Amino acid sequence: MPPSRKEYLLQQKEKHGRRLFGVFPAQYPREILWALNVLPVEIWDPPLEVSHANAHLQPYICSVVRLGLELILQGHGRNLDGFLFPHTCDSIQNLASIVNDYLGLNKPCYFFYHPKAPYRPSSRLFYSRQLKDLVSNLEAQCGPLDTGELQRRVEQGRQIASTLGELYRLRGEGKLRASNQAFYQVIRRGEYLHPDDFLPLLRQFRDSSEGDVKTGRGVVLSGVVPNPPEILALLDEIGVRVGDDDFLSCSRRLLPGPGRGTDPFEALTEGYFAMAPCTTKDSPVSERISYLMTKVQRSGAKGVIFWMVKFCEPELFDVPQVVEGLRREGVATLVLDTELNQGLSGQMRTRVEAFVEMIT
Repeated sequence: MPPSRKEYLLQQKEKHGRRLFGVFPAQYPREILWALNVLPVEIWDPPLEVSHANAHLQPYICSVVRLGLELILQGHGRNLDGFLFPHTCDSIQNLASIVNDYLGLNKPCYFFYHPKAPYRPSSRLFYSRQLKDLVSNLEAQCGPLDTGELQRRVEQGRQIASTLGELYRLRGEGKLRASNQAFYQVIRRGEYLHPDDFLPLLRQFRDSSEGDVKTGRGVVLSGVVPNPPEILALLDEIGVRVGDDDFLSCSRRLLPGPGRGTDPFEALTEGYFAMAPCTTKDSPVSERISYLMTKVQRSGAKGVIFWMVKFCEPELFDVPQVVEGLRREGVATLVLDTELNQGLSGQMRTRVEAFVEMIT
């Protein structure tokens, strides 16, 4: 039986001498952290009861931020050696300020700013400089960066992205014998596993799961993170195959991988600009509609389920227009507004079942 997340992280710290950094969503140059012997531990949806964070946040802040702050306030981040905050949205930026300026944690906080669309020639230069500035800041705590090690970790990032791409392709073609729950359980372990462990896990999962399966009703999922997981269990129960996804925590950021440039910073820059259209990058709505239509057509899906985290402003600003655009193309849609870890209500179950009946 594999160790728990907590046990695994303690092993990484004690046996391998790695620093642990709590990283908030969503996109960041993890290869740089790997090369500095830092293990990024992503904070998306810790299974906690909120009891402290509400005193610091407005009631309309999303549960990704609320649960992340709760994790820190309850002391679950005591073994972390620092935090990294990407400039994902205003709520994450607000959280960064609370943690860095007001909580008195005495842990270093790092910030990573990536450019937003529309992109110009200066955007690539800005991103490359952000990478190098992050390295410079991290070196004060973690020691000098070995460029050879960075190149090795960039190549490892390519291999992880390639293997993930194979898994997505096999699933879209109905050639992956794995439940919806099992698929995302494996993918999401990359949120805290070291790449030396995550890559073999992905390859073993691919090799053990490949094979023709009975294809049935298919859907594409879109949103931030596949939580609550009970929805995946319901889709398994009623025989619905997830043909593809547009989750921020999964395919949007994980499938492109670093570019093929020989310079590791250039490769990481290419990888960022190859990412899928995303609300957190201010991508045009038309690009998101086209991207989702491609996923629907390639996977043979009958509809798209938008799995919204309540109060996630970037996603919620786009979803009415994206839904309308898909409907004009004849694609059925369902929008679910959820809190993280809320479980599956009877009403939500009924809505999903009714949608599946409609697309059959």
